[in-house]
Amino acid sequence: MIKLEKICFEIDNKFILKNLDLVIPKNKTTIIMGKNGSGKSTLLKILNQIIKPSSGKFYSELENPVPMLFQKPILMHNTVDYNYHILNKIKKHQINYTWFKTFNLNNLINQNAMSLSGGEKQKLFLARVMSFNQNSLFLDEPNQSLDLDSENLLLDLLKQEQTNKTIVMTLHDFEIAKIIGDYIVYMENGQILLKDFTDDFFKKFHQNSF
Repeated sequence: MIKLEKICFEIDNKFILKNLDLVIPKNKTTIIMGKNGSGKSTLLKILNQIIKPSSGKFYSELENPVPMLFQKPILMHNTVDYNYHILNKIKKHQINYTWFKTFNLNNLINQNAMSLSGGEKQKLFLARVMSFNQNSLFLDEPNQSLDLDSENLLLDLLKQEQTNKTIVMTLHDFEIAKIIGDYIVYMENGQILLKDFTDDFFKKFHQNSF
């Protein structure tokens, strides 16, 4: 479980997040939604302890940050294989290529990662994060740049990963949120306007004009 009480985050005296109260349920999938600039990515980083809040109380069962999918992950000017294992700090002989195969990256293994398409890069980033097999997943817009088939594959994989795993992700797509989310958080201007378990969330959301 992760709990926030009156959490604020500011940069240069400008509030990015304002007085957030939130409990992330354990072993559930929480979706953080909102327009660009609403504070979704910043909240995700605080939940994963990548950055510290400026004020407020923060509690997490996680002792340290876990590997996270960022919106703009780092790629080295080297092969796909190199990017997969070096940034994961895995020795080459210890690499598990299961996620490589899952995301159909086998035929790209010796290709320069910088030459990949946007969708191929995103699948490499996802494979990298999923390979840690951790109890928590933090994903910032995991479906960006993916074609429909790859997006459906991702949804199927996340459904499989939901068992006994806490997943927190940001999304723009409400239909995907309905399919994959257990708990939904909606943000605007650094504040949480609505939060609830999925069915109740959408009942309330459609009753309001956000």
